[in-house]
Amino acid sequence: MTELFFALLRDALWHDEINGVEFLPHELLKAESAEVLNLARKQAVFGLVVDALFRNDVRISENHMLKCIRLLKIIKQQVKMINHGVIELHHLFSQEGIDYSVVKGQVIAAYYPDALLRYPGDIDYYCSSINFEKAQKVIEKRWGITFERQVSRKHVCFVHDDIIYEGHFALLTLYGKKERAYWNQLIDSDKGETVAVDGVEIRTFSPTVHTLYIFMHLYNHLIKLGVGLRQFCDLAVMLHYASKRIDMDVLRGHLKALSMEKAWCACGSILVDYLGLPESNLGYVLSDKDRKYGKRILDVVLYRGNMGHFEGKQLRIEKEWEWKMKAVCIKLSHFMKFAPLAPSYSCGWLWYEFKRSL
Repeated sequence: MTELFFALLRDALWHDEINGVEFLPHELLKAESAEVLNLARKQAVFGLVVDALFRNDVRISENHMLKCIRLLKIIKQQVKMINHGVIELHHLFSQEGIDYSVVKGQVIAAYYPDALLRYPGDIDYYCSSINFEKAQKVIEKRWGITFERQVSRKHVCFVHDDIIYEGHFALLTLYGKKERAYWNQLIDSDKGETVAVDGVEIRTFSPTVHTLYIFMHLYNHLIKLGVGLRQFCDLAVMLHYASKRIDMDVLRGHLKALSMEKAWCACGSILVDYLGLPESNLGYVLSDKDRKYGKRILDVVLYRGNMGHFEGKQLRIEKEWEWKMKAVCIKLSHFMKFAPLAPSYSCGWLWYEFKRSL
C-alpha cells in the first residue's frame, strides 16, 4: 500500500506534468482504502491523496467515499478560513506600516496545483526586532489580544477568530555562533517578494531564502520528534514550481555555509525517489549514500507521522513525565541516526538540549 500511496501523492503534486500517467488500480478493497487513507491522515496529506483517488476514478467503499467527501469539504473550508486570516493580518500590518513576512503555510500552498488541498496549520509570520514589538502592540490594540509572558526563544503564540498565529522574532535556533550570524544576516538582507493568496499579494521571503527555510525547518523537526510528508511536499513543489526564480548557485552556497549539504541531499533523495521531483530541480547529483540516509529518514517519517504527533498521544495527556522520558529517547535515537548528515548542527542541538534539561 505504501507504493500506491506514493503514486497517488505524485499524481496530486504534479498532475501528470512530470511522470506521465501512472498505473493506478480501478478499485480498492475496504482494507486497502482504509490503510491508504489512514497513512494520508497520519502524514497530513489527506486532501492530496483523496483528490488523486477521485480524479483517477479509483473506486472505494461507499463508507470511505462519504468520509472522504466530508473530510475534503472540511479541509477546503479550513484552508479558506486560514487564507482569510492571512489576508486580515496583511491588511492590519500594511495599514500600520509594519514590515512582515508570512512564511510556510498558505504562501507555500499557492504553489500547489490546487491550493485548497494542502492541509492547513497555523499562520506563521516573521517581523524583525525593529518591527516585532510594534506588531504586538498593534495586535493587542486592534484585535484585543493579551500576550502572555514570553516562554519561547523564537515566537509568541495567540488565537484570533479560532485561528492560531505564531509571531516570530527569530525563525531558527541555530546552535553554532557562526551559523547563527550567517542566518541572521541572510534574513535581514533578504528583499523578499509577494505571493498571491486568494488574489491578495502577501509578503514573504524570496524563493531562494524561503526554500532554504522550509528545508531547515523540516530538518529541525526531523531530528527532534519527527516530521511528516506534508513538509517534504512543500519543499518539492517549491523547488519545482518556483525553479525559475530560485537561484540554485546561491542556495548551494547557503547550504555549504551552514554545513547542511549532506542533510539536503539525504532529504532530497525522498523528493526524487518517492515524490517524483526531477533530480535537476534539487541542484545536486544524488549518491548511493544519500539514498541510504534518505531511506532512514523515510522510515522515521512513515513511523512517527506529522511532527511526531502520532507518538504517544495519550502519554502526553495522562503521564507527562513518562512522555518526557520517551521524548528524550526518541531525540537520542534520531541523533544517532542522523548526526553524520550535519555534525555541527546535531552536536550543537544535543548540547543545547542537555543544558536545557538540566
